[in-house]
Amino acid sequence: MNKKPQNPEEAGNQSHDEPASGDQRAQVSDVDDRHKTTPSSSLRPETASESAILTEVTRKAMATEFAILLPPQSLDSVELAVTTLEKLDQIERTLTIYNDGSEISKINRIAGQRPASASCPTFQLIERALQWSQRTRGAFDITAGPLVKAWGFTERNGRKPSADEVKTALAKVGYQHLRLNRENQTVQFDLPEMSINLGGIGKGDALDQIADELRRGGLDDFLIHGGSSSVLAAGDQIANSGLGWAIGIAHPTKPKRRLAGLRLRNQALATSGSGKQFFHHRGKRYGHVIDPRTGFPAGDLASLTVIMDSAADADACGTGLFVTGTNEMETLSSEPWFPHAVLIRNGKRQDEVAVSCIGEIEWAAPPPDQLTA
Repeated sequence: MNKKPQNPEEAGNQSHDEPASGDQRAQVSDVDDRHKTTPSSSLRPETASESAILTEVTRKAMATEFAILLPPQSLDSVELAVTTLEKLDQIERTLTIYNDGSEISKINRIAGQRPASASCPTFQLIERALQWSQRTRGAFDITAGPLVKAWGFTERNGRKPSADEVKTALAKVGYQHLRLNRENQTVQFDLPEMSINLGGIGKGDALDQIADELRRGGLDDFLIHGGSSSVLAAGDQIANSGLGWAIGIAHPTKPKRRLAGLRLRNQALATSGSGKQFFHHRGKRYGHVIDPRTGFPAGDLASLTVIMDSAADADACGTGLFVTGTNEMETLSSEPWFPHAVLIRNGKRQDEVAVSCIGEIEWAAPPPDQLTA
């Protein structure tokens, strides 16, 4: 097995809105190449037990690398982790828009003309996505693909579109134009050339499915992440400690720099931001997170991390709240569904940031001068 420093604290430092691409997929080789044993550095180095060896099982899917981290007490579950991650291939084949044979691609081809049938899991995921569209007042929208494409982020080659291009793309966008029939489990579009892309919630849903499968297999203590921006923690990193897992919050533009650490217990975490995908046009910075209501990049935060019970909910909620910005977030914070959140704002100097939170965060390593909103 290969060995390298492995720090679960560094999970949660990227945007989860990066578009998937079929040519970025990679097949996993033999079992021996799928897992490795790696030392975990600790948020509390004075506690020796937190420096225990973790076993990492990885698989590439959905344009990122998924990983299951197993603490010493779960070491006999490596094979379960390997076989469970193989289910990602089927999940991707169902949800991807980059394969004409996927279920979502078939829905996109048919739903503009007549009701398109959806499998029960896919229909339920679309329903959940629409629920978050309603809660975030349209800031999260699975129909926003034409806008992301107009800004060049689908090909990861950002460009500023003309006003006409934005207007044309907006004419194809709007969650309120999706028609769902729960009885028949069908999806229909009201707008011509409309389509859906579950990329903003699908990775979190995949983590939820993997976690359910691991629990059914008898595994209680594990951490899963998809590309580090979506994380789900179960049980304890230290056997029977009740401490959960130590998860780090990284600097939005310098991912190797940890700003703070928190404890995650049987919960999920998602981070949104545009620290890695952006471009400059005439001296102005444009990030890749587009507001589907206006057609322009949005968000006045450097990054936003939310904590929820479900990874799918965390993905969708985090994206929507990042788009709404802090003013609208303040209005929504009284809603019963509103998550605990860590907000990172840009400072006046380059790479200077300030960390604050909404709700109670159990800090394993609190940020300097941390404030609670």
